[in-house]
Amino acid sequence: MACFRVRSSAAALVVVTMLLLQACGEASSLPRPPRNQMRKMLGVNASSMSSNGGGGHSAEPLELEECSKDLLEVSQFNAPSMAGGMPTYSVEFTNTCIDCAVCDVHVACGDFASNDVIDPDKFRRLAFNDCLVNGGGTIEPSFPVSFQYGNSFPYPMTVASASCDCN
Repeated sequence: MACFRVRSSAAALVVVTMLLLQACGEASSLPRPPRNQMRKMLGVNASSMSSNGGGGHSAEPLELEECSKDLLEVSQFNAPSMAGGMPTYSVEFTNTCIDCAVCDVHVACGDFASNDVIDPDKFRRLAFNDCLVNGGGTIEPSFPVSFQYGNSFPYPMTVASASCDCN
């Protein structure tokens, strides 16, 4: 009986190992984005990696990633309901750039309306499908801008434009 347990455990180990190897093989065959579309995060280039054993840093300056609306992340989720049962939603705009500020953030917000009063310095509807975040001011990395609004349904919000020229 003990031999049977050892054999079944060994068989299970072999099966799990084969599945992991197969999954790794499939993952390595997934298409990769073109090299010119990858974000450069460190001052490491491919030639310095191959020339000195893979751990060296180049002396060239870091390339700053291009400023775009993609540097902002919009999160929206349910919040505790208002008095009377009106659904409430919490929205947060986060600058995901590590070392740059983003400003003049405009959001495609449809016909946004709220039953709650929202601080216009945080979020304000300027026109149909155009809302301004943080009064157009700077959103620093790791300092998100957030607010809550009340309505019977959540409004889809996507960043329409942003600027990194915040001086």
